[in-house]
Amino acid sequence: MYIVGDKDAVPLGETVRSGQVQIDPTAGEDLRKQLQAQIDQVDSWIQRANTSIARPAPLGANPVGDKMRDKFTHRAEGEQYSFVSVMTAYRTVLEQTKNSIVEAIGNFQALDEDQQAELKKHMGNS
Repeated sequence: MYIVGDKDAVPLGETVRSGQVQIDPTAGEDLRKQLQAQIDQVDSWIQRANTSIARPAPLGANPVGDKMRDKFTHRAEGEQYSFVSVMTAYRTVLEQTKNSIVEAIGNFQALDEDQQAELKKHMGNS
C-alpha cells in the first residue's frame, strides 16, 4: 500500500516505520479488525480453491481429458495469475497493511506518552 504525497508515492510501511504516520488506537483497532476479517475471508477462499477448484475435473481417462484436467488445475493453482496465486498475493498485502496499522497505533501511543511526559516535566517546573 502506498501513500501519495506531493512528489512521489511512498510505501505505507516505510512512512509508518519512520514515525510519520500515527493512528488513534480506537480508529486503528477498527481498521485492524476489518483487515483481519478480510484476511480471514481470503484464507477461506484459498482453502476452498485448494479443495474444490484445483481438484481434477472428471473428464475421463483419455489424452484430451488428461490435458484439459491438467490445464484447469494449473490455472486454478499453478500459474502466476491463477486464482490461488492472486489471492495469496492479495493476502500478503492485507497482512502488511494490518501490520502497518498496528505499528501506526504504537506510534500514536508513543507520541502520546512523550507528550504527557513533556507536559508533566513543564508542569513540575512551573
